[in-house]
Amino acid sequence: MRLSRDALPSVLIATAVQIAVALTIASIQVAAPSIARGMGVEVGWIGPFVALCYAVAMLVSLRAGTLVLRHGAVRGGQVCLLAAGSAALLFATGWPPAMLLSALGYGVALGLSTPAGSQLIARHAHSHELSLAMSLGQSGMTIGRLATGLVVPGLVLLGDWTGTLIAWAVLAGALALALERWRPALDPSTAKFHKLGRRGLIEPLTMIRDNPELRRLSFAAIVFASAQLSLVVYLVAYMHEVAGLTLVVAGLAFAAAQTAGLANRFLLGGIAMASGRPRLVLSLLGFAMAAALAGAATLSPGWPTATVLLGAAILGSVAMSWNGLLFAEVVRTAGIRNAATATGAVSF
Repeated sequence: MRLSRDALPSVLIATAVQIAVALTIASIQVAAPSIARGMGVEVGWIGPFVALCYAVAMLVSLRAGTLVLRHGAVRGGQVCLLAAGSAALLFATGWPPAMLLSALGYGVALGLSTPAGSQLIARHAHSHELSLAMSLGQSGMTIGRLATGLVVPGLVLLGDWTGTLIAWAVLAGALALALERWRPALDPSTAKFHKLGRRGLIEPLTMIRDNPELRRLSFAAIVFASAQLSLVVYLVAYMHEVAGLTLVVAGLAFAAAQTAGLANRFLLGGIAMASGRPRLVLSLLGFAMAAALAGAATLSPGWPTATVLLGAAILGSVAMSWNGLLFAEVVRTAGIRNAATATGAVSF
């Protein structure tokens, strides 16, 4: 279950871009209780803010295929990094209008990262390794959130969440600059890709409407993404407010969920690749998500900390491991030339 040399650079770049983007936005989610106390607002503010980020991401995802095909997947990754870094700097000001404006930058980064990474991997990975390559390439968000859950609560207690965001912004900018070395080799400059890039805003959705397979995958993505976002956005606040855990322990629960999701993502990618039945793996994963979410809904104060951490790990293992498998199926169904457009449409 090894990746070929052709696929490895694209997988590493897609993963690195997602890690940097995740660090900038997950830090806000993990530090949400502290930010809320400092600003004198309810911790529930994080939900509408993240919803605004994803509303922007939805619109960006419809244009993502055009942008990636016209300018290249590596260039798309650079745009993600600069957008996320700029958003982190805006949020770090602590000025409410600037914090609200940061949702635009985060939306661009979130809406463009999956189509750019998918197109890059689809162009360079072999067909038989696509499930594993996409599972690895889509793991960056999970790795970034894992690092955030482990590091950010301690940084918040020691100092200030604003300094953390500034550091991640600098990291994102440095990575965007470093990727310029790889862009000539990995980004296509052929006329056929430029021609494919002249698509309207509605055409990606038309692609889903006209393809029954893409429709089924899109409905699955809606349900799976809802489960994942519920965990990512609210887990720390939920465990802090409902279970009565300290911010550090709630951060550990968040990290446990990310770790389990990351491990299961690699495992399921390998199983799908070896068995040749990725749709069956996705289907079983959906049933496992339902059971884990039902269990999480029963959480109450007084539960043993070890039980809460174990439950977070189980929930993370199923709710955080679907992305690569599903988007690999999207790429197979739509074809390599339409990878960015189709993944953008499904992301929408």
